[in-house]
Amino acid sequence: MKVDLVVMGHVSVDTIIFPGGRRMEMPGGAAAAVATSAAQAGARVGLVTRIGEDFPREWLERLAQYVDVRGVQVLPGKTIHIRMIYYEDGSVDAPVEMGVARRMGETPIPDEYLTAKLFHIAPIPPEEQLKALKRLEGKRISLDFNPTYMEDYRTKRDLLKEIVGRVEVLFPNEREAVTITGEGDVKRAAETLHEWGAGLVVITRGERGVLLYNGEEFLEFPALPIGENEVTDPTGAGDAFAGGFLAGYSQGKDIETCVGLGLERAREVLKKWGSWSI
Repeated sequence: MKVDLVVMGHVSVDTIIFPGGRRMEMPGGAAAAVATSAAQAGARVGLVTRIGEDFPREWLERLAQYVDVRGVQVLPGKTIHIRMIYYEDGSVDAPVEMGVARRMGETPIPDEYLTAKLFHIAPIPPEEQLKALKRLEGKRISLDFNPTYMEDYRTKRDLLKEIVGRVEVLFPNEREAVTITGEGDVKRAAETLHEWGAGLVVITRGERGVLLYNGEEFLEFPALPIGENEVTDPTGAGDAFAGGFLAGYSQGKDIETCVGLGLERAREVLKKWGSWSI
């Protein structure tokens, strides 16, 4: 299958532990969240990742019904495992066991994927993102971030400048945008990211929607309405937005249509458990 969009990053085993000890295990990972969302929005998607031999076969088979998995490398060892531990006081711990997911930026990319219209690098350590960017020199690339690496974003500004300067579309949330740039205002942060070289800065703002900056003007789009009783799990809404947006963007659709696809996918993932859109 020829693909429109290639997504590189983590596919994980996620365990949610609720107050009282009840546990729920499900597939996760930002790369799979973006890829499945883009597929649901009409894109042909290839996935590049590393998983361990422990990754449930039925999960991989389910994924393969929606995205091309020729780029999924199955290695001896354990898949990255993320535990979300919720406490009675509302606090959350999220310990991570990396398993075989180290050096994600070096994961082989199938030759068949190299003609894709767009490549998305999901959140992995900044050094690994730069490795992937250098391998994809000359390609159209989008990239996003994750609070897991917030200390890196705060302390490695030169590295982040180099990363941002190689990217066509950037997807930070508000906190990430101001942390990466050191700016106190989100619009000034968007301008700075553009000055560093990003072509289009797309800042996600949760229930307040999305702010875009293209170097000339700011565009604001409200989130789509959703009933409070419809929200099951907020996990992965930002990734779902990015997937929907990139499905349209990789197919040459106008920005308003891309945003609409992203907002629709974000709303739909809120209605289910887990970050995958399938």
